[in-house]
Amino acid sequence: MLSSLKKPLIVGTLLAAAALGLPGVATAATAGPVDLGTLPGDTFSRVTAINAAGTMVGESYPRDVRMRFHPVKWDKHGRISALPTLGGEQGSAIAVNDIGVAVGWAFDVHEEVHAVRWAPDGTVTALPGAGSSSANVISRTGVIAGSSVTAQGTPVSVRWAADGSVTELAALPGGGQTHVTGITGDGALISGQAWDSAGNDHAVRWNATGAITDLSPGNQGNPGATAAAINDFGVIAGTVTEAGRQVPVAWKRDGRQVRLDWPASPASATPRAINNAGVVVGSGDVDFAENRAVRWSAGGVTVLEPARRSEAVALNASGTVVGNVESVAARWAADGTETILGALPGGQYSWATGINPEGTIIGMSDLSYGWHAVYWPAS
Repeated sequence: MLSSLKKPLIVGTLLAAAALGLPGVATAATAGPVDLGTLPGDTFSRVTAINAAGTMVGESYPRDVRMRFHPVKWDKHGRISALPTLGGEQGSAIAVNDIGVAVGWAFDVHEEVHAVRWAPDGTVTALPGAGSSSANVISRTGVIAGSSVTAQGTPVSVRWAADGSVTELAALPGGGQTHVTGITGDGALISGQAWDSAGNDHAVRWNATGAITDLSPGNQGNPGATAAAINDFGVIAGTVTEAGRQVPVAWKRDGRQVRLDWPASPASATPRAINNAGVVVGSGDVDFAENRAVRWSAGGVTVLEPARRSEAVALNASGTVVGNVESVAARWAADGTETILGALPGGQYSWATGINPEGTIIGMSDLSYGWHAVYWPAS
């Protein structure tokens, strides 16, 4: 595989770059991704999260008309092992914290689904809840958040403390469902979305008691606001809707909303991730509604890939960004240098979906018969 190396262009030069074409592109060899494989008897796999130590979690599943997901984890060397369920056939590991505690969902012997926690040694514990539930995020301190169903059958978002006690996260007054999108490292704040009585979605934040703060109260009558990600300082990146387009914003811990510049307005731009330095990455629409990978920082907005369809989806503390360019995984260094990461032998496509502090990247790549979880070791 070949890697493309080039510097980003500030968005103010985007149209000029499109008119003049790309500057000269240097190339360098890359080893491509490492195939994380599947459990015996399965055909496909997906990696959902990686921690600072390089432990990865996800799912493995067979080629079958009846999807049967099996929870798995991989060590830092890419060796796969099955995670136990609650006696049922299926499950999935969704997140893992830095001490190796993973969370997700699993079936019991009655084929009912429960939010679960796996200890570093793989021991599985069902989290308390009245009905079907799933754990979606976990903090450094072991606080977990996800979804559940009340005894009356109402879907709700919940917070499980490190001791397992459960707190229902409040909905908007007169509102309906809620959805968790992130959690701070100490577990004190949770980001998410909540729907009002008119069916409009709002960006919201919950504290440790489950109390809700509407970050977009002026959204009434608009079709949506999103809280995509939260950092350890409680800063949330997301969007509000104005005149039918998504406007990128950040909410400070005190609730103040700050607009993230997008000079290609009236086109939309969408944040996807934020690190503890407050750097935000995502994608923005340009000509012909094509996305471009974007980074917002104290220095302004930078289009990381000015000429091709692309998106940025994650970044680490050092500012390394990952995403994809024309459906192939890509990495951007803190200085904006782009590296195309390639696909598995015989494959054409790949996606980078996460990166840990050491620079190990997770994602997926196609094969002639489907998709496998992959990782790119830190360089």
